[in-house]
Amino acid sequence: MCMDNKQTPPTQHPHYYGTLVRKQLFFAAFVILLAALIDSELRNFYLVVGLFGVVGLTILAGLTSPQKRGVMFTDMFVSAIMFLIFEYFAINAFVKYGNFSDPIFFFRQLIAVIYLVTLYYSTKTLRYYDDQEQNKKQ
Repeated sequence: MCMDNKQTPPTQHPHYYGTLVRKQLFFAAFVILLAALIDSELRNFYLVVGLFGVVGLTILAGLTSPQKRGVMFTDMFVSAIMFLIFEYFAINAFVKYGNFSDPIFFFRQLIAVIYLVTLYYSTKTLRYYDDQEQNKKQ
């Protein structure tokens, strides 16, 4: 048997949520692609985000790993920015249309909530890394 495809064993961290963050980033990219079809008001924005952002989010999701603290920080930063952008768009849609059942509001809010959850778990994972560094110094 050839052992060329041998991978390093996964590192187990009790507060590592990178797998969930990875799935959330990929799901957000998918929802953004769907929203681009429905939300004609922001179609130009979605085209830019769809062409560059979705590719970037997919790459970022693929790089997320317990050995890469910097990528987890980038996950957190991107999630915070995207949450603020899409929550702003959702509030504008609600003010304009005045109801929660409007599909434009729904998709914008869904994307914002996905990024909020991703932000929480990215931050929680970074907190674990910071705690580990503090323990090493003591």
